[in-house]
Amino acid sequence: MKKIIIALFLVVVIALAGVLATSYFMLDKIIHRGIEFIGPEAAGVSVKVNSVNISPLSGTFGLNMLALGNPEGFSADRSFIVRDFSVKVDMSSLLKDVIIVEEVVIDGASVTWEGFTGDNHRQIMRNIDNYAAGFKKPDEGKAGAPKAEESGKKIIIKNVYLKNSSMDFVAAGRKLVTIPVPALHLTDIGAKEGGESPGEAIQQTYEQIYAALARSANANARLFREKLGELGEIGSELLEKAGESTRGFLDKAGSRLDDLRKNIGELFKK
Repeated sequence: MKKIIIALFLVVVIALAGVLATSYFMLDKIIHRGIEFIGPEAAGVSVKVNSVNISPLSGTFGLNMLALGNPEGFSADRSFIVRDFSVKVDMSSLLKDVIIVEEVVIDGASVTWEGFTGDNHRQIMRNIDNYAAGFKKPDEGKAGAPKAEESGKKIIIKNVYLKNSSMDFVAAGRKLVTIPVPALHLTDIGAKEGGESPGEAIQQTYEQIYAALARSANANARLFREKLGELGEIGSELLEKAGESTRGFLDKAGSRLDDLRKNIGELFKK
């Protein structure tokens, strides 16, 4: 009888080990599918990943060739494509209320800046705003209302790096010029609030990256205007429409977007 119990125990252990091993080797596929499912829900555009590399013990995972589509109504196939995207998480924080993301590295991004003020990215930001709003309770903001996500996981992102990247200026369905994007280092996203919901963390990160792209566009405003001028009457119309739509956009921008307001506003002063 004792031998039978030992044999059964060994069978259970071997079976459990097999399940864990299978789960480990399938984890990359699970995350791959998860990104391509949740990404479109958050950004409102298609999200494709070529491959996923995971190291659970060290808390790192990477994506190779992450591509975001463009919102409906824009001419380019993609809003941007990233050669290498990696995330490192503090594994000890996974069992706590606030998950600490040590760093996010975006390496080799090719950004499509469609319209004079990156209208496609402005639309993606609106989509993310709507997604982030879903994490808030209906009465949040009212006096005495409980804070959103009190019982849910929150995130603090210590570092975000954008490097080795470029931006394609697209107008009237044509790529007019490609410019380099200076390296960017963002810090402590969500730290001031003691952690943000996943949707809000994505929202803040995208807004700040957009502001950095706007600075690059601002630095190349004269070149952009020259390229639009080469389109003749169409270019003039696009520039006029961009000015009108952007003024409305800036009027609605909150205090978090003061840097964005300044840089986008400067585009129309030259």
